[in-house]
Amino acid sequence: MEMKQKILVTLGLMSGLALFPLPAIATLTDPRSADDDIVVTGIEITKDAIADFIQTTIATPKGGKHQGQHARFSQPVCPKVVGLSEDNQKQVEQRMRGVAIAADMKVAEEGCAPNVYVMVVADGNEAIAMLRKKRSRLFTSISHYERDRIAKSGGPAYAWKRIQAGSAETGVLQNSDDTEYLPTVGAKNVTVPVLHSKVKSRIKQPTTLAMTHSFLLLEKDALVDLTTVQIADYAAMRTYIDTREGEASKAPAYSILALFDSAKSDEKRPESASEMDLALLSSLYNSPADVSASMQSSAMLHRVEQELTAGLDDRP
Repeated sequence: MEMKQKILVTLGLMSGLALFPLPAIATLTDPRSADDDIVVTGIEITKDAIADFIQTTIATPKGGKHQGQHARFSQPVCPKVVGLSEDNQKQVEQRMRGVAIAADMKVAEEGCAPNVYVMVVADGNEAIAMLRKKRSRLFTSISHYERDRIAKSGGPAYAWKRIQAGSAETGVLQNSDDTEYLPTVGAKNVTVPVLHSKVKSRIKQPTTLAMTHSFLLLEKDALVDLTTVQIADYAAMRTYIDTREGEASKAPAYSILALFDSAKSDEKRPESASEMDLALLSSLYNSPADVSASMQSSAMLHRVEQELTAGLDDRP
């Protein structure tokens, strides 16, 4: 099967926020233009394959699939890349913006405050250790167990997200300036955040889970001979989705998420995001945000199936 999907590009540099010392620059091959089409071939489309891809790719929600939710950005995304040459950084940022637009996501205008960070570093373990010691606020809302898991993941990619609960009606995030705090009854003078809701439904939930920031560290040695298209598409899928971790969640060979898995085998590396990748990303950001993860997954499955099978009957 062959599909071309035009990636629209939003030009312009992100406003800088120097959180990290600049690492050594990775050596890339001559990059493609960031506005190249995505061309994908040879994907077998079945309902089981789609369901398996969703199950394999997206992290298990906290609270379980019937109570928890799949998190996503509620605010427009604004990618920022550090650690590459200036030209390559621009191309990766532009391509990541284009992937988001192609997936019907909201994208911030030029000069935005970054909420998606892609950092190229010499050694992932050392970088994580340094950040945990000197920039611990980057791991806000992440347990120490989870921080240890990220540090021990083995690279060459290290990813984590800030995820907060918010009101499904107003969009106000827990612990934000707009949250109402009520004192608890007891010996200690403590307060708890309260999100008000008038939702009375067995289907809809009063809260949603929103990613507020996403971080991805990539080790520079793993980027040798890769194009900016490959790096950007991989970064987009890892930062825009709360992806599942571990060997049991190994991505299929056609997915850009298998970019570094393919480097360890004889399989050809994916050259860009596949149509399944884009359909998954689009389905996540177009599924209901105020329902359980199981209902989100059902809506995603239906949308992905529609997108991937559209026009098949008209083909020669």
